[in-house]
Amino acid sequence: MMTGCTAASSAVSYRHISQDEAIRIMEKEKDYILLDVRTQEEYAQKHIPGAICIPNETITDAPPMELPDKDQLILIYCRTGNRSKQAAQKLADMGYTNILEIGGINIWMGETVSDIEPVLMLDAHPAVDNDGILFEVTGYDSQQLTALITNKTDASFSYGEPFALYRKEGDAWLPVEWEDEPVWIMIAYDLPPQESVTVTCPLNGILNIDSGEYKLEKSSLTTEFTLVYSE
Repeated sequence: MMTGCTAASSAVSYRHISQDEAIRIMEKEKDYILLDVRTQEEYAQKHIPGAICIPNETITDAPPMELPDKDQLILIYCRTGNRSKQAAQKLADMGYTNILEIGGINIWMGETVSDIEPVLMLDAHPAVDNDGILFEVTGYDSQQLTALITNKTDASFSYGEPFALYRKEGDAWLPVEWEDEPVWIMIAYDLPPQESVTVTCPLNGILNIDSGEYKLEKSSLTTEFTLVYSE
């Protein structure tokens, strides 16, 4: 399907093709440019392998330096197909003669890659009621866990610094390995009735933390949480 201005006999336009056709062209042709016209941030999160990024908003009325050959085969995509059509028309208006617009990466069925390293992050972390004491992991980074203790009872609750961490392997909970056995400060703290406290559990001595299901024990409290990698 031809798109764009056709009133003038010398007008140059672009052509929209399906992504199935685009994949066939990319498998057959060698001399082409795959152009992503989303923002640099979107491109870094996920893009089609081999694509270069020239954001649509940076394409004005001057040929981009990355596209010196106006007869070069150029396949253009964006997120949903709107910006790719805008960019394709702007390039066509500048005299580019071989523009194929292929729509959005949101429906792309082929391979994609990311420039962003996955980050281990907290996923499921329900609060667990331990006889009126709620215990929930609320934060994670590579150095520590953060947990919330809430005393819903009418009596003070005593807790200390030591904690134990387990990882689920099959149906079993196995203790995580420490580089060196931790040294705890043996001080007891009292949490008054109907109050909450945030506690931290340092992880810098643990050998390996990866994605998976975990169980945290502190004093008489137990809770479970899951760590996953960001996409």
